[in-house]
Amino acid sequence: MPRVLFAVPAIGLALAALTGCGGPAATQAAATPSPADATQNRIRQMESDRADCMKRKGFKYNMNVPPPKRASDEKRKLDAGDYETMKRFRQKYGFKYFAEFVYPDDPAAAQYEIRDNTANQPIKNSLSETQLAAWDEADVDCRNAAIKKFTGKTVTDEQDYYDQLNRRLEQVDRETDGDPKLVELARKYGECLRAKGYKVASLRPTKIVEAGGAELKAELNRLGRQQAEDPVDGAEYQPKLTAAQARPYLDREIKAALDDLECGRDFYPAYSAGNKMMKAYEEFGLQVIQW
Repeated sequence: MPRVLFAVPAIGLALAALTGCGGPAATQAAATPSPADATQNRIRQMESDRADCMKRKGFKYNMNVPPPKRASDEKRKLDAGDYETMKRFRQKYGFKYFAEFVYPDDPAAAQYEIRDNTANQPIKNSLSETQLAAWDEADVDCRNAAIKKFTGKTVTDEQDYYDQLNRRLEQVDRETDGDPKLVELARKYGECLRAKGYKVASLRPTKIVEAGGAELKAELNRLGRQQAEDPVDGAEYQPKLTAAQARPYLDREIKAALDDLECGRDFYPAYSAGNKMMKAYEEFGLQVIQW
């Protein structure tokens, strides 16, 4: 499972489609907030809480509420490990390592979701060095108070928050890797990949999902390191590639992604159904907290 350091992950939210032309059933359904609406309301409430806190401390704070986002039916099926949906997706995007270079204007090809957290940058730019330090200190206090109020977590700063989250994710990993059903499915998945010539470093459920695309991911990092002026050991790098340069890599990636899907056909839906990672993210309010 991926580790969160200083980036907010994109978390898919299920959204039930509401249909109908009136009547009691339609009225009741329309009155029930969807998960996405509930999340949007929590973000607005938390940002309002932070803004009020900053005002009490004598500072201005611009509420940072991103526009509502709806998860598509395809996204929900991908998150659930649906075989046919995953196959169609991988036939075009592979594992999404090189796809964003080939399809630069396609949001579905992007590896990461970038959230705009610059709402308060104009305020910060207008402050002197001393004022900015005071603003930042007040914001840390207000954010910590909001985190406590909305998640029940007691944190001291951003680093402490992510340290606690990573420890929680490590616990989730241990629980997932101890699931007998997933362990058996992961074993079959890994044996299939090895039979197709792919290297499988670990048969643990939380690691096996990375095996099929490991070589392509390493290749992406290698290309990025070659372009970096002063690469740092252990850091991952993203290269700059034209669509023509990336296409051969994506073709190889698509083949690997489809081989991986065939081997993991039974594993993926079981892994998604028992996946506790998203619950851990929600526990820490990552759809709500703005950094």
